[in-house]
Amino acid sequence: MVFIKSDVYYFTARTYSHIESMSKVKGPLALKKIGIEQETKNSDKIVIKTHFGAEENTRYLRPSYIRFLCDYIKELGGIPFVAESCGWGVPGTGGEYGGRANEEEYLEIALKHGFTEETMGAPLLMLDGPDGIDYEIQKINGKKFNEVLVAGRLREFKHLIIASHFKGHSGSGFGGAIKNLGIGCVSKGGKTQAHMGKTFKFAFDACVSECKECLEICPTKALTKNEKKELKFDKDKCRYCYMCKSVCKNKVIDIGSSTPEEFILQMVDNAKGVVDYYGKDRIYYLNYAIDITWQCDCCGGSDIPIIPDIGILSSKDPVAVDQACIDLAHLSLMNPYSILSEIKNLPLRNEKCNWFSYIPRFNPENNEIDLNYNGNVSKQWERQLIAAEEIGLGTRDYNLIEVKVKNE
Repeated sequence: MVFIKSDVYYFTARTYSHIESMSKVKGPLALKKIGIEQETKNSDKIVIKTHFGAEENTRYLRPSYIRFLCDYIKELGGIPFVAESCGWGVPGTGGEYGGRANEEEYLEIALKHGFTEETMGAPLLMLDGPDGIDYEIQKINGKKFNEVLVAGRLREFKHLIIASHFKGHSGSGFGGAIKNLGIGCVSKGGKTQAHMGKTFKFAFDACVSECKECLEICPTKALTKNEKKELKFDKDKCRYCYMCKSVCKNKVIDIGSSTPEEFILQMVDNAKGVVDYYGKDRIYYLNYAIDITWQCDCCGGSDIPIIPDIGILSSKDPVAVDQACIDLAHLSLMNPYSILSEIKNLPLRNEKCNWFSYIPRFNPENNEIDLNYNGNVSKQWERQLIAAEEIGLGTRDYNLIEVKVKNE
């Protein structure tokens, strides 16, 4: 079998003047290189899917990167929109992952982080609707799933730009284009299923007769109680937001659990469902490999980057662009002030190394983050890429094309 390599364009983070700016020049040029100009017609609605960052996170993509993409789309005659999707859980929840459960509160976080209609020059929206329950069901032949809850408002747009902050992730090894598809472009329930699986069971006998919390939070009234105050579930009305599970204090609702390996497969299944639904030829991938911490942007904390900035990479292939980012990261030198410097048994410190094998990871035994001070190797980053290639999202083989911006 002959494999065709995918082209990945690379723009270094080195900048000598405004002629080479990462935001105004290299970002739009990275998009141009993968062919969006030829496919954009006047008044085409084009959505940029990015991440606004969790509250108190400071390593998310700076708003100016996205603003200049919006300006570029306007120059082509397109109509830009900037999007996220609703987070797991119920509105009003505090803590590290709070503040992102619906459109109203997530746009408040976006405002605090500098993403507004004024700063973007484009409307902001949640791809899965105001409450996270607008989705389309896409059938797939996945490793774990046979259907995916694709964010419904994708149906409104001609093209989709996946503008991702490339960084580490304690569950999947890293977050890039694949994760932005598999977590960012599915509904609230799709996120839950990626993390937990498809289990959704009710222990009706365990329900306290006087409790109404799940009834009050259910947006579609799929949960009711009869005259005997017995809990009833109407599957046909359910939109799988799983908020009932978040408020239940009596262990009535079981949504299962997943190992880190299952999470990766489920996330990749989601990504495949999004691409199958939307069409691979209509999706463009930009990875901003800057501020590369070990943490995802959904975390409230923002640790020191583990390696220096790399630049912007673009491709029509999400697997190739993520693989290229990993490879360039592993050719980089470690930041001596990062968490990697605290690892006792790190084999290399002043040379190149597979750094993503050593970053902190989720420990399923105690449900906590293992900071990996002993230097144990984890290949979650590689598992993600292997699974994505096997399911047909793209190829790990690529041609890296470095683009020089002339300083004239």
